[in-house]
Amino acid sequence: MKKIDEKIIRFIEEQELIERGDKILVALSGGPDSVFLLHFLLKYRKKYGIEIGAMHVNHMIRGEEANKDEKFCRKLCLKLGVDYHTVKRNVPSFAKTNKISIEEAAREIRYKELTKIQKNFFYDKIATAHNCSDNAETVFLNLIKGTGLKGLSGIPIRRENIIRPILSISKDEILEYLKKNKVEYLIDKTNLSNIYERNFVRNEIFPQIKKYLNPKIEQTIFKSSLVLKKQSTVVNSAIEMISQHVVRKKGDKLEINVDKLNAIDKNIWSDVVKLSIERNYSTQASFNDCKKVILLFSNQIGKSVNISNGLSALRERGKILVYIKRKQKKSEYVEIKIGGSGTIDNKRIIINRVDKKIATKSNNKKIELINADKVTDRFLLRYWKNGDRFSPLGLNGSKKVSDFLNDQKVSSFEKRKQLVLINNKKIVWVVGHRIDDRFKITDKTRKVLQLCLK
Repeated sequence: MKKIDEKIIRFIEEQELIERGDKILVALSGGPDSVFLLHFLLKYRKKYGIEIGAMHVNHMIRGEEANKDEKFCRKLCLKLGVDYHTVKRNVPSFAKTNKISIEEAAREIRYKELTKIQKNFFYDKIATAHNCSDNAETVFLNLIKGTGLKGLSGIPIRRENIIRPILSISKDEILEYLKKNKVEYLIDKTNLSNIYERNFVRNEIFPQIKKYLNPKIEQTIFKSSLVLKKQSTVVNSAIEMISQHVVRKKGDKLEINVDKLNAIDKNIWSDVVKLSIERNYSTQASFNDCKKVILLFSNQIGKSVNISNGLSALRERGKILVYIKRKQKKSEYVEIKIGGSGTIDNKRIIINRVDKKIATKSNNKKIELINADKVTDRFLLRYWKNGDRFSPLGLNGSKKVSDFLNDQKVSSFEKRKQLVLINNKKIVWVVGHRIDDRFKITDKTRKVLQLCLK
């Protein structure tokens, strides 16, 4: 058995990547790494008792070159007797539409399509050909951009059903093996272009490090990343336990308890925030995102900040709320006629005439009765705005809606979504809270309307 084979087999066994009877789908680009992986798994198919298939994604980036890659992969799988799957997806168009880089778009589409095939054809695992050199490049890029333990841990050896069996060997080892065994593979010319940051690291920076500092830099980084992976696992377990105590999910919002967070070491506040956001919203929380949230702890109630991927954070009494920011047009309004209804932000208001003789006052704040003697047939429903005033029922004089809501202990989050019902330029109802005193029912009232919040 060759040394490189022993190295990979030992790594697979140590990391428990393959189980007997697995059906594995290989991500096949046609390049040296994926061709090597396919040959390796076929070579030891009987040892592991596995079934193997391969999938190629034509990214439509390099025109006819991309079509040649697809044909090469089909021919290779036919020669090796491997089940072959392929799809063609317009990556440049996807990148433009979603305003992301070509690299990001290709990665997103590739994993999406691999997962589809994996599910449709009942593969147990997806094997990608990331190697030790890829891992070193990833760690280096993460380091110079700013990262924590997770970023320095490099490429995950396993992520759910995705495995990386050859992560322990370098690109040079792969190329040497393919050359000795006269195995054909493709060269993607875009890998030679330094306009892509990873290529610049690979083609310019690492050769200089190998020449002047450490000829085995990739293996050195790999060993370090394995150590950091273990440390990251331990730290994440501790952060997870703390997060469950400090943070809770309420609907589509996260509530971070300020008092509980103050009771723990400030050095891990950022980790608690980061883990909570990433776990609940399936997105990446950057260093700056976490910093913005933490700075809210010392801000006044009602202060908010926008963070990445459409999320916002808001300082409340005793807590920080993290939530998905929904686009609300504060200028929008809905016209409602008597006998009809209107809806804003999933809140529906119904206005109906009722007989005064049978109309009875309810303690339900979602139902109100008003004097309709002097109202017009046209009501407006809108969000409250600065400067709005009304005369709360039972109080002398007028009051700003903002002050009234504060007196009612309405949270800053709910306050932002507060609706008011208007008639003839006067606030009739601060919805769900109180009507205006000018619209109360008296003995002289002849016509009555029922306002209902659904």
